[in-house]
Amino acid sequence: LHPKAMEIINKYKSSGLYLFPILSSFHKTEQQKLNRIHKVIGKVNKYLKSLGKELKIDKKITTYVARHSFSTTLKRAGVSTSVISEALGHSSEKVTQIYLDSFENTQMSNAMQNLL
Repeated sequence: LHPKAMEIINKYKSSGLYLFPILSSFHKTEQQKLNRIHKVIGKVNKYLKSLGKELKIDKKITTYVARHSFSTTLKRAGVSTSVISEALGHSSEKVTQIYLDSFENTQMSNAMQNLL
């Protein structure tokens, strides 16, 4: 791992099962875990929105946007789909290819709007 990534991991690692301790022994069922993850993502998105305002970024910034930006940047840098797939935790390269292709379709549509 990159030294900066290791620095972040070392800062937040706990003795529990998870890198970021958002789940605890309280969260026993899958539904409890999903609910907690949903709540935390909402909170992170709220903070990202606040940061976006502070930085005068006129686009909505979310964890979803960050994931898209991450994978698109890797693709444009020539990183193989298999590496991107692994980084995103997809079950197969085919899933990643569909995911990446969906961005290109959006970009193509936006580009075509400029012709109208």
